[in-house]
Amino acid sequence: MAALTTTQLAGISTANLQALTTSQVVALTTAQVAGLTTSVLSSLTTTQVQAIETRDVAALTTTQLAGVWTANVQALTTTQIAALTTTQLAGISTTNLQALTTSQVVALTTAQVAGLTTSVLSSLTTTQVQAIETRDVAALTTTQLAGISTANLQALTTSQVVALTTAQVAGLTTSVLSSLTTTQVQAIETRDVAALTTTQLAGISTANLQALTTSQVVALTTAQVAGLTSTSLQALTTEQFVALTTSQMAGFTSTTIMFNTAQVAVLTSAQSAAMGTHILDYISPIALDLNGDGIKTIGVTAGVSFDLLGSGSKVQTGWVAGGDGFLVMDRNHDGAINDGAELFGQGTTLANGQKAANGYLALSEIDSNADGVINASDAKFADLMVWVDSDSNAVSQSGELHSLGSLGITQLDLNAATSTEVNNGNLIGLVSNFTTTDGAVHEMADVWFATDKSASEVVAPALDSFVSKSTALVAPVAVAAEPDGLRSVVGGLVDAMAAFDSSRALGGEASTTDSSVLAMAAAPSAAPGLSSSVLGIVDALRQFDANGQSTLPGTQGHAVAAITQLKDVNRNKPDTDLLASSK
Repeated sequence: MAALTTTQLAGISTANLQALTTSQVVALTTAQVAGLTTSVLSSLTTTQVQAIETRDVAALTTTQLAGVWTANVQALTTTQIAALTTTQLAGISTTNLQALTTSQVVALTTAQVAGLTTSVLSSLTTTQVQAIETRDVAALTTTQLAGISTANLQALTTSQVVALTTAQVAGLTTSVLSSLTTTQVQAIETRDVAALTTTQLAGISTANLQALTTSQVVALTTAQVAGLTSTSLQALTTEQFVALTTSQMAGFTSTTIMFNTAQVAVLTSAQSAAMGTHILDYISPIALDLNGDGIKTIGVTAGVSFDLLGSGSKVQTGWVAGGDGFLVMDRNHDGAINDGAELFGQGTTLANGQKAANGYLALSEIDSNADGVINASDAKFADLMVWVDSDSNAVSQSGELHSLGSLGITQLDLNAATSTEVNNGNLIGLVSNFTTTDGAVHEMADVWFATDKSASEVVAPALDSFVSKSTALVAPVAVAAEPDGLRSVVGGLVDAMAAFDSSRALGGEASTTDSSVLAMAAAPSAAPGLSSSVLGIVDALRQFDANGQSTLPGTQGHAVAAITQLKDVNRNKPDTDLLASSK
């Protein structure tokens, strides 16, 4: 056999050619095999093809190989497949390439896979892609990865994604990253996540950004976090947001950061302290519903300015509508409410010298008998008042301050629950009730007012010291409320609002022994179907006032009517309004 010329071999009939034994095929020299015509090669039986030595397979031209491939592609042994050169593989037609079995794909060497063109890679079936060994995946160049079709990219198994090197991940284009499935995104190793550029993160799709695990979020560098756009930041779920470390929070810049209300609601004290004054996008005091229609607010664009934090500087802020009022205490007895230190909220200084994280924690400090309610049994109950800012000018004028007695208010409940309601861009974060002399209960809430970012920047030096004194959790954290209920209120504003546990003291930091005083636990929940709509809802909230929803017109009349109604309940009692009686 070895003496036959290529001309002689080419002239052998198909029947006689197929009669050659495997030993005779093995005896063919490399030169003889290299000289076989495609018609001869295509006439070989499966057994004969498998008998061709690997060194002879490597000598076949792409044209010859095409002849073998068409008839006997799946007959090639894994050893023969491994012997193919990158040039031979590159010359294989898409049809012939897709005919490879998974075993044959597995047989490809790392060098062969690394030499595949993007067109070849994109021609593979998804089953073949999944058959590529992880060590071979790690050998792919960034150019190859960038050129893989979306279908084949999404076919990569989690093991294959894990096999990607840091350099490969760092070289992925934003389009490739956005093409990955959420499962694949979660398979990216944390060290690889940390290698992503700010451009890559900024270009990643919302779905994939939200797919990052908390471990991956924690792995982000401060530079990566600082490079997030407001759009990307607002896309983070509450679970991801609360996972951010203090170092990451400290990297935020006031020029790029705009949190949504759900994210503000899960910030911890450590996070807020690390951020300095950026937390001031939302500030909380307690408000009371005086006219029975729920807590109503006006948006930050209405132009109200007030020193909510008691820092000595005013910020432009959302405000309670004229029909409702703030719970206040004239602590310096000057007959006016000067700033947030005399409200019950983040401007309140606790007995330990730290700032309250929310209004209910501030109010709990005057629960002298620790029974979970504020009433006549508590020493400072008579000092409490309600400020009804009828003209929404943030100045407590004569006739706007009312004692609880004059309004018939007998009890304030400290046992609050979380709420997802957003009113004119302000978050009604914690809700409980107050009771009047007729036994009726009315809504009381810790309202997180949106503040103007530029205003916050102006007062930043004065407020840095405030934030550093803030304790506990800043606001209620995620609760797995009924999905239908959440959607009916804000249509999926948050992935989940948090568990609000009223069985223990807030974060263990409140100076009370009663277990009924507020508590919040960072227990994020994943409410399916909600996280994908966060960005849309936030955008809607930013346009809320611009769509004509301001409650400014006519609020003074409502306020007068509400106060009159409450006073009527207590009309047979002497007016105990402390400030009114002194005027």
